Amino acid sequence: MDDPKPKVRAGSGVWLAGPISTGLGLAAHLAAGGPAPGLLILLALAALLGMAAAILGRFPMPAWVLLLFCGVAQQLLHLGFTGFSGGSGSGLSVHGHGGIIQDVPPAGEVAAPAGHSLHLMLHLHMAAALAAYAAISYWPRLAAWSRRSSTDRQSSRAA
Repeated sequence: MDDPKPKVRAGSGVWLAGPISTGLGLAAHLAAGGPAPGLLILLALAALLGMAAAILGRFPMPAWVLLLFCGVAQQLLHLGFTGFSGGSGSGLSVHGHGGIIQDVPPAGEVAAPAGHSLHLMLHLHMAAALAAYAAISYWPRLAAWSRRSSTDRQSSRAA
């Protein structure tokens, strides 16, 4: 007879990759001076990335593929944050990827600074992709090591 109690999957926490990636991407986007979307948009993006991670988590993949997915997720988050943020309604059409597109200032006046730096944005989203990869790849090992060390300390105190 089969066991009536379902077995817990080893990778059941893989969906957390979505909220982790979204949070790290938002931190990178805000640190570079980019605008933030509303809370419902953030929750929707985190849910969509979590579902994608749960689907992809069923298949074994090499580390470089996981890193590639983290990088693609950060680029999609960047476009999503830019497209769904701000009150102007302009979204992606005037994104510019080098800062906010500005009119040429009249002669003798200094141009206003751009809203965010392309290079800083790129570097911070790459750092967020690497941090997401590290959290996704090494968190289970770190958690298992932490549990083992805490049980070792408890057993040594009991002895």
